[in-house]
Amino acid sequence: MRWVLSRAVPPATRVLLLESGPREVAEKLIPRLRRVFGEEVPVDLLTCLGDDPKDFAAEPGRSGSRVWKVTDCPDDATRWRLLRDIRNQRHPIVAILCTGSPIMASWRTAALVLLPAKFLIVNEHADFFWLDRGHWRALWQFLFHRTGLLEESAVRTLARVVAFPFALAFLLVYAAAVHVTRLGRMALGLHRRPKRGLGHDSAVSLD
Repeated sequence: MRWVLSRAVPPATRVLLLESGPREVAEKLIPRLRRVFGEEVPVDLLTCLGDDPKDFAAEPGRSGSRVWKVTDCPDDATRWRLLRDIRNQRHPIVAILCTGSPIMASWRTAALVLLPAKFLIVNEHADFFWLDRGHWRALWQFLFHRTGLLEESAVRTLARVVAFPFALAFLLVYAAAVHVTRLGRMALGLHRRPKRGLGHDSAVSLD
């Protein structure tokens, strides 16, 4: 993630797509990537699915695209070899599907940590933005949306969580003030005595 602090975009000589989401998102995204970076730029694929996306390498000039399948890695040793192989390709740009799906979550994390590339964050609508300091507003909005903090109920819940310590402190101070006042009045002899009712013993005879 060497480009996260820079707004510069490296030359798009090759693009890696991490298909960590639904297939329909990848099939919508690939044509968009080719329109943005050029039809001749190879788009490689890291996927957990058994087949390739529709028209992924069917068009002329697309034979240079490579596909890695995580299902070919049954243990940690083969997974590390796969990651080293991908890292050695030195992809300048990596597009990661972040659609809210748990698919390949550990591979997303490993790619962000290990690959020296400029990252594109892709949502469930195949829209994307650069992961860098120039797009921090989009990143925060994306994270708030993913965590549900932009929903009205979530905002209310968050407000209640924030307000709870203050409300609790107010109640504790109020209760302490009431008890201190009561103890002070008792110490000064100012506490209230219970009123005596007019029973038979206290009745005044009219005879």
